[in-house]
Amino acid sequence: IPRNPFIEVDFLKQKHVRTPHIVTFEEEERILGVAPPLIRALVVLILETGMRSHREALALTWEAIDLANDSIRVRESKTRAGIRNIPLSARCKAELLRWRDMFGPGLSPFVFPKVRTPTQPLKDVRRSWEKTLEDARLPRFVLYNLRHTFASRLSAAGVSDLFVAQMIGHSSPGILQIYSKAIDEYRRDAVRKLEEMRAAHTPWRPSPSTSIN
Repeated sequence: IPRNPFIEVDFLKQKHVRTPHIVTFEEEERILGVAPPLIRALVVLILETGMRSHREALALTWEAIDLANDSIRVRESKTRAGIRNIPLSARCKAELLRWRDMFGPGLSPFVFPKVRTPTQPLKDVRRSWEKTLEDARLPRFVLYNLRHTFASRLSAAGVSDLFVAQMIGHSSPGILQIYSKAIDEYRRDAVRKLEEMRAAHTPWRPSPSTSIN
């Protein structure tokens, strides 16, 4: 044919999904070992709750933290499913108490306030975060990946995808497919550890070969 009949037809735009960086426990220790107090508190908060870094964690108020009942109430989020109560782990609670001793409700209603205008929350910690990764000698990745790490760890611990989705404020577990590859790696690592434990207690021996007469 002399002319392509589809020359003016637009192609569907394919969304490129980048596999997030899932933080290992060893990388976590390196980050916390060099992080300034603000970044340390923020990192522990996101890793232990799965909160969205900017819309939820940086906008968090002290009023939303119920230390008596060990929970955090997310009142504003990206979606309706994001409005939720998040259980507070002992580790996260201890870190928040430490941070409160330095910058508590007496200074600002926000957990992470601006230094010059404490009546407003911080909007961005990109420079401090990148500096922390540099000091920890780790490749750059966005702070939001800590949220993915939280979800991956829950999945690796055997929590169902539905409950993981609810914990991070999603109405559907389909979002977990974005980082299923990373979750699978955690599961493979769990199997490797199981094999190492078995080998330490019961040395593996090959089964006797059967001869065919």
